[in-house]
Amino acid sequence: MLELKHVTKKYGDFLAVDDLSFTVKEGTIVGLIGPNGAGKSTTFRMIMDIIRPDAGEILLDGKPFASEDTDKIGYLPEERGLYKKQKICDTIAYLAALKSVPRAEAMKRLDAWLERFELTEWKTKTIDNLSKGMAQKIQFISAILHDPKIIFLDEPFTGLDPVSADELLKVILELKKEGRIIVFSTHVMEQAERVCDHIIMLNHGKKLLDGSLADIKHKFGSNTLTVEFAPSEGAEAGAVEAVFQGIAGLGEVKINGNVVNAVFEDSADQAALIAAVTAKAAEKKLVISSFKVDEPDLHSIFISIAGEEE
Repeated sequence: MLELKHVTKKYGDFLAVDDLSFTVKEGTIVGLIGPNGAGKSTTFRMIMDIIRPDAGEILLDGKPFASEDTDKIGYLPEERGLYKKQKICDTIAYLAALKSVPRAEAMKRLDAWLERFELTEWKTKTIDNLSKGMAQKIQFISAILHDPKIIFLDEPFTGLDPVSADELLKVILELKKEGRIIVFSTHVMEQAERVCDHIIMLNHGKKLLDGSLADIKHKFGSNTLTVEFAPSEGAEAGAVEAVFQGIAGLGEVKINGNVVNAVFEDSADQAALIAAVTAKAAEKKLVISSFKVDEPDLHSIFISIAGEEE
């Protein structure tokens, strides 16, 4: 288990990370999300002991990180960190050696991963011959080749086409099932929703959210019922507005032509609410063409908390 307890980091007068605490358990993908400059990369670097926190402590399985624990960490940085004029095999062998993996074993593992990513023929090519997406795959391999317990993925899908992104996601989920601790950093909220079990949201170094995706949506969002009415010549003026008046459990109602977005309370009975809307629509001679219940997405929640300027 990875724990951060009241971790703080300053650069001069700039407070990059402010009293940050969170826990990541084995077999979990935690999304460390927020806009650029939120403190995500600084947090990564402190956990990896590249920089030291000014206050607080970082624990692995209840003990402070020791120098030998660095071999338990795999890191995929957002920036490219490969030696462009070096062969893939030599680059991987060198990076693996830094993590105490002998060359022969590193090459055996590399062959398996190159085959998995359909890159076998590129083994002896230099990095500068690779496309952006291929280089990202090689960098991912370098981050996990030493079989780390903790894996940090900073914007891992950068440069990947949709097929390659799905392929990488499949591998990440397999590593999760093996019991790895995976910390996924991104400022793209849609990716975090797709990948993560748990969300930690930062802004200006402060933790704004910490919980499962379902819990966060329940706590900070409101469910919305979207109703679309078919055009109707027989309906009276104001009929659409009248349908949503006096229905228990409904909050704010927004009407845009024949489409209505109605926020309903957490305690509302959705089935009863939909039945009431249907019945009143029939009374008003309106035909409903579609119902849809939407949960708020992370992007909407973040904007509501951090502010529109973010």
